Amino acid sequence: MKKLMLIAAAVAALALIQGCASTQVAKDKDLSGENINGSGTNVAHIYGTNWGLYCLSIPLISGSTDKNGTIAWGQDTVNVPSVVKMVTEKAKNLGGTSTLDLQSSTSSFWIFPTFVLFIKGVEVSGNAIK
Repeated sequence: MKKLMLIAAAVAALALIQGCASTQVAKDKDLSGENINGSGTNVAHIYGTNWGLYCLSIPLISGSTDKNGTIAWGQDTVNVPSVVKMVTEKAKNLGGTSTLDLQSSTSSFWIFPTFVLFIKGVEVSGNAIK
C-alpha cells in the first residue's frame, strides 16, 4: 500500500510540473552583431517548447500552444505543427515577416514503473527576419 501511495504521489508531482508551453527570444541586440540570415534584417532567434503527460498515446496534460504558460487538459498539443505555429506567431508579433531555418526535435520518455505514462516533448527554433 505504501508503494502504491508513493507511485501515486510521484505521478501527481510530475503532473503538476508537466504541461508547459513556452517561448524564449534572443533579440537582435543579443546576437553579437551576427547576421543570422542571408538577406533581410534580423528580428530575433526564437525557441519554442511544449511538454505533456500522456497515457500511452492519449493526452492527459499538455501545454497550451495558444496561450503560453497555461495547461491544456486532454488536448494533443505536443506536436511539431502546434509548436511551429507558436514560434511563427511569436515571430510575427515581434515584427518579423519571415521565419527561416526552422528546426524541430521530438522526445518521449517512459515514466517508470507505471508502464503506461509517458512524457512527450517538442522543441522548435527559428530565425525571424524583416
